[in-house]
Amino acid sequence: YYLRGFENLMLDMAMDEPRLQQLIDMITDYTLFQVQRHIEYGIDVYGIAEDLGTQKSSVMGPRMFARWIAPAYRTLIEPLRAAGVHVHNHSDGYVMDIIDQLLDVGMSICNIQDLVNGVDNIRDTLKGRVCVDLDVDRQSIVPYGTPQEIDELIEYEVRTLGSERGGLMLTCGIYPPTPPENVDAVLTAMEKYERYWWE
Repeated sequence: YYLRGFENLMLDMAMDEPRLQQLIDMITDYTLFQVQRHIEYGIDVYGIAEDLGTQKSSVMGPRMFARWIAPAYRTLIEPLRAAGVHVHNHSDGYVMDIIDQLLDVGMSICNIQDLVNGVDNIRDTLKGRVCVDLDVDRQSIVPYGTPQEIDELIEYEVRTLGSERGGLMLTCGIYPPTPPENVDAVLTAMEKYERYWWE
């Protein structure tokens, strides 16, 4: 969408613009060259960062994702997984309606926002299937909540999504107007619950 603009890209997909596939193939070929070089370098994890979601739904529905995006992802991810490389997918926004497709194309680590997607939804859909790199709320509780609310959120997420087998990572982006005491509360809670499943 950087090349076409967001609105143009959505129209291209909806109208089945034939030149869009040509553009996607060009981008895929360029990225595949990078993927192959990274495999040669012996990497452990390859990151694919896209913002595929809005606050309430994915940017494109499952049918459009399957038609336009999933085949390109599969082309890029298959050689990585064959080489034993984990694939880390980042996406802001709600992506539960396309999450199964992300797993089907080979994502092994999903960086997903907690409250937008719902912690219980994430548990029911992803726990035990993939490593969850949980993006701790940056929109309401971390910037505007109390230290106690931050502690309670992180504890709930660790209890709900973690296990003795692992499979949970926590990420927290800090943005204005988050006060220093809330930054301290995030770090304190992460340290407090980091060994919850082993102690």
